[in-house]
Amino acid sequence: MVMQEKANNKKNKNRIVVNTPFLCTTPVQIRYTDYDMQGHINNSIYFNFFDTAKMDYFKKVRGNNMHWEDVTVVIANMNIDFYSPTRYFENVAVETQTTRLGDKSLTLVHRLVNTDNHQVKCVCSTVMVYLDPKTQQPATIPQYWRQAIRDYEGHDL
Repeated sequence: MVMQEKANNKKNKNRIVVNTPFLCTTPVQIRYTDYDMQGHINNSIYFNFFDTAKMDYFKKVRGNNMHWEDVTVVIANMNIDFYSPTRYFENVAVETQTTRLGDKSLTLVHRLVNTDNHQVKCVCSTVMVYLDPKTQQPATIPQYWRQAIRDYEGHDL
């Protein structure tokens, strides 16, 4: 479950908070070109990390029943809270989970974590909308997707 944390100071007012364990972990290979002039990962690169993790997550959720040509979800919104820069030679991975399963959309939360010291580098909330494959218009998420996500996460959403 994701909540918008209410805090007294403005800095933490809309911080993404997750209350259930992450079951999907995707190691990230950092490339030389991912770094910027300050010596840390450029903020635009994190989206690539999260896209890779989405693919890994959906493959784990659907297993052998994952057919990429049938996937008709699109990103409607992404928000990242950055906590600490990712620097040279850090070992990191993206943890992913579904935190909300609506009628036509779902919310994924990704967390980039240093795998050596478990420091959370940033957290991303992604709203994805299911599209009807024929009309390309928002449609109800099919029951087989809902059940696969519930089975993988181990609880109702």
